[in-house]
Amino acid sequence: MEAVNLLPAYARPGHPWASIGKDLAPRRVLTVAGATACAIALGLGLGYLYESSVVKDRRATLADVAAKVAVTDAKAAPLRTAQAAVAARIVSVATVSKNRIVWERLLADVSRVLPSQVYLQSLALQSPTPLATGAVGTSTAAAAGAGFSATGLASSHVRVAAVLDRLATLPWLTNVTLVSSTNGSTGGTSGTLASGDTFSVSAGFDPTGGAR
Repeated sequence: MEAVNLLPAYARPGHPWASIGKDLAPRRVLTVAGATACAIALGLGLGYLYESSVVKDRRATLADVAAKVAVTDAKAAPLRTAQAAVAARIVSVATVSKNRIVWERLLADVSRVLPSQVYLQSLALQSPTPLATGAVGTSTAAAAGAGFSATGLASSHVRVAAVLDRLATLPWLTNVTLVSSTNGSTGGTSGTLASGDTFSVSAGFDPTGGAR
C-alpha cells in the first residue's frame, strides 16, 4: 500500500515555509502575543478615552447653548407679548376705521336738503351697531330701528311736508315718518315761523346706505 501525505504542499518537509516558526520558543511566542494584545488593548483604551472626551465636550457645548437659548427666550417673551398686543390694537383700529361714521357729512346732508323757512330745534342720530364689543345697549329708538329723530319749526304745513320729502331722498334714512305736527300760531304774520308748525320726525338710520 502506498502512503499518502495529507499535508499541504507548503507544510511538507523540504518546502521553504515548512521550517517557519519551528525555531521559536513557546515563551517567546507567548511574549509576542501578550505584547500584541496589550498594544491592542491600549489602543482601544486610548480611543475610548478620546471619544468619551469628545462626547463630554459636545454635551457641555449643548448644555451651554441650551442655557443661552433659555435666557434669550426669556428676554424675547415680553417682546412677543408686546407684539401680540400691538397686532390686536392694529386690528381694532382697522375695524373702527372701517366702520367709522362720518357724522359731519351726514349733518351736512341734512342741512343741504332742508327747505327754506325751516330750522331744526334738535336732532339725534344713533348708530344701529355700536363699534365697541360689549358696549352698553343702544337706546330704545335705535333698538326699534328709529336711529334718526328731529324736531323743528316750519312756517307752514307745506314746509313740514317738504321736510319729509327732502329727508326721504337721503340714502341713509329709511321710513321717514312724521311723529307730530302742531300749529304754533300766536297771531303772527301768516307764512312766518312765528305762526308756523312745530314738528317731529323719525326715521330708520343705516350709515352704510350713504356710502359713496
